[in-house]
Amino acid sequence: MPTAIEVRRISDALKVRAVHQADQIAHDDTRRTLTFAQWDREADEVGGGLAAAGLKPGDRVFLPISNAHAVEHAIAVFAVFRAGGIACPINTRLSPREIRDFAELTGPRFALTDDPALLAEVPLERVWHVDDMPRDIGALPDQTKLDASADAEILGTSGTTGKIKGVVISHPDLMKGVTGTNMDRSRSTLHALPFSGSGGNLGVLMLPARGGATTYTQPRFDPKGFLELVKSRKPDLVYLVPSMLRLVLDHPDAAQYDFDGVKYLMTGTAPLPHDSVVRALALWPHVRMRNSYGMSEGGIGIMTTTREQVLKPGCVGRLPANMQLRDEDGNVITASNVVGEIFGYQKHSRRYWNDPEATAASFREGWTRSGDLGYLDDDGDLIMAGRSKELIIRGGYNITPMEIETVLHQHPAVQNAAVVGIDHPVLGEDVAAAVSLRSGASATPADLVAFCREHLADNKVPRTILILPELPHNPNGKVLKKVLKPLLEKEAEARKRATAT
Repeated sequence: MPTAIEVRRISDALKVRAVHQADQIAHDDTRRTLTFAQWDREADEVGGGLAAAGLKPGDRVFLPISNAHAVEHAIAVFAVFRAGGIACPINTRLSPREIRDFAELTGPRFALTDDPALLAEVPLERVWHVDDMPRDIGALPDQTKLDASADAEILGTSGTTGKIKGVVISHPDLMKGVTGTNMDRSRSTLHALPFSGSGGNLGVLMLPARGGATTYTQPRFDPKGFLELVKSRKPDLVYLVPSMLRLVLDHPDAAQYDFDGVKYLMTGTAPLPHDSVVRALALWPHVRMRNSYGMSEGGIGIMTTTREQVLKPGCVGRLPANMQLRDEDGNVITASNVVGEIFGYQKHSRRYWNDPEATAASFREGWTRSGDLGYLDDDGDLIMAGRSKELIIRGGYNITPMEIETVLHQHPAVQNAAVVGIDHPVLGEDVAAAVSLRSGASATPADLVAFCREHLADNKVPRTILILPELPHNPNGKVLKKVLKPLLEKEAEARKRATAT
């Protein structure tokens, strides 16, 4: 009879899984599989190795590890937990400046990585390649003496609008949703999300320890390869961010893969174009599609639960009791069809690392402001309306970019679309859009303007449309509108000069 394990931290939950599901697969990155027993043992070995190297509770460990080594990434994160440190995952596809910024913010002592060259300009005491991580199980700290309420991770925000910030996740926060000793096999999930963001890290990396599931990770996303993994791994759940989903749907061989065995198609982290929903449900009618919404800062998540909800453009499900819509004065909005900012409440509030000013602005009495806009429709469902910082005020009228993006995505030639507000000398701001086209499709800016006029009020029709080979995305799949804005302002100025001529 195995000794009872006190589950205080999520790293303890893994130890329980290692007893009850020892030989079942926890992680599979196509290069290597990792059972629960192996994960538990190697986390102990590397955790002890970090402690032997001098890691103290609360010390940060930098983890720039790509999905090509997703198995080692999972080991590294839990090894840091077992050593009492704070894990700092960072996406290896970020720029050297962003990686330096995150290191300067978090102040790590050590690093585990599969690309040491990324850290050439980062001051660290020791750097280990993931193929040669330190191991000394004899130096592993007594797990019962580690602080169960301590900080566990610092996740870098996406940085779509400004300098990268670090969201602090505590061990009690990670314990939310842990099912303990439940031995029922949970759903298996296939994904290609980076383990450095909230969806990839708090979702699919932790999923096996939290609920006993298997996580399949594609080392680097490509549509054909993803479809092949659906066929070979037969996951119960497929997780694709909207930009990835569109690429899968556009692949010429998509119809050859029937998703037999897939029960759920989950998407989120960015606005979901409505035509993607329609096409996915037509291609795989047996799959239950779910559109999710979550806040990295707030730890709040909801999703659609019915076919009717997911077919509503922008719908992310029924607003729960721990979320509110508030107006500019902070008053709670209960009326239908009134746009407000989304707030979320959680018991274990988060904060920004070493940024008390930003923390005070976003976190208050357990409530977190998201910066996202939405409204309740007549059914009580939450409909997303974009980011508050992206709200366009044209001639005194508020315009949400998402409404215009939804229309542009309905054009048969459009692959992706992003709408931003650009400076205007009279109106204050004007509406501009950047789009990329589907392979083999053609359309001119004039064609797209004419299409928008058929579906939008005149003041919402983009006056400037720029067609690009592809739109810039951050590693989490969100369009980088800060990159597009100067390009669109330049295009608007060129159009203005051409018209004057």
